[in-house]
Amino acid sequence: MSDSNPSAASSQRHSSDIQQLVGLLGNLMPLLLRLQSHGFEQPFRTAPGSFPMPNPVLDYQAAENMIGDMIAETLRSLSAYLEANAAQHAGLENCVAIVTQAANKFTERDFAQAFNLIYFAYRAIEAARAADPRVPLPRQASIDRTQSSIH
Repeated sequence: MSDSNPSAASSQRHSSDIQQLVGLLGNLMPLLLRLQSHGFEQPFRTAPGSFPMPNPVLDYQAAENMIGDMIAETLRSLSAYLEANAAQHAGLENCVAIVTQAANKFTERDFAQAFNLIYFAYRAIEAARAADPRVPLPRQASIDRTQSSIH
């Protein structure tokens, strides 16, 4: 009979998934910086009746829109989380300033810096959670995200 523990296997798989995600996010920062530094090179082209042909301008616009949407949604989520929890958990108060800075960078379309600040906010939340296990995870925010004011 095997001594394998399903809970331990699940935990190892979860840890592996997180490590892979951290690696992917680490690769995303250089991509964001590269996308921000490139200008528009060619006009948009399509082949009749098909998907758009490879085009640096289209790729740039798609990447910029995708990253912008991801950052905007994350800022809304963090804002709602902090509105619901910062007053009850002193360790979260410094996150408000970080998320505000990220929102300002997002407004300036400095997506790389906004993304970096969002990462710092998540890191600060994890530090607060390590100090006080009662601090909820950001995805546990129960406030209506459309009422958020830090974005």
